[in-house]
Amino acid sequence: MLTSVVRSGLAATFDLAARLRRGRPLHPAGLVLDARLRLHGTGREWGADFLDRRMDLAGIARLSRSVGLPPPVPDILGIALRWEQAAATPELLLAGTGHTVLGRRLLRPATAWAPGVYGSLFPYEVGGRRVLLGALPRAGRRLPARFDVLADAVVGGPLLFDLLVAAPSGPWRVFGQVELTGPARTDAERPTRFNPVRHPIPGLRPAGWLSDVRGAAYVGAQRVAGQPAEERHLTSRHT
Repeated sequence: MLTSVVRSGLAATFDLAARLRRGRPLHPAGLVLDARLRLHGTGREWGADFLDRRMDLAGIARLSRSVGLPPPVPDILGIALRWEQAAATPELLLAGTGHTVLGRRLLRPATAWAPGVYGSLFPYEVGGRRVLLGALPRAGRRLPARFDVLADAVVGGPLLFDLLVAAPSGPWRVFGQVELTGPARTDAERPTRFNPVRHPIPGLRPAGWLSDVRGAAYVGAQRVAGQPAEERHLTSRHT
């Protein structure tokens, strides 16, 4: 009952916010890059190919500022990934968090894409246990959270992130890398939309009642004011 009430409330809230902003209530602007995921596992079996097997996967990434505040004001930075795997198109959303056991469950505003830590916040269930996913930039220099700086950075070479997995109270373990390359593309006219609840990673199930609430929030957020019903239907099928 409580889950249903919260889900309905969030859906309505995000729907209203989307209409007021005539688009995305969160992550309104971003840059889209090509992404290559090179996975090698952690040396232990988690119960999903994504975490356990060697794979080379291709897709896209969208880097964005959550609230859309102008630099240099701190904002919650996000990395959204979509790739092709086993006849599916899984998605993963990561946001700036802390690194510690407590910090990885809390959003952390930042002024730079790197250094920093990005986490899934919400747990996944795999092999009878819950895990969190994350990413850690390998950049040896500070990369300010500005889209022009990001676009220039990928001209000079790929941006590399280690992909991480951890039990909610366990240490982070590296299970692969993601390589982001240009050219960087803006998507302000037709934003790239993601819904990891609708497009889960094979073998990894979004866990807990918060995942149900999260799914409703995505539906509300992706109802764009002024969008024809037919176009909205197509958007929902492909996001």
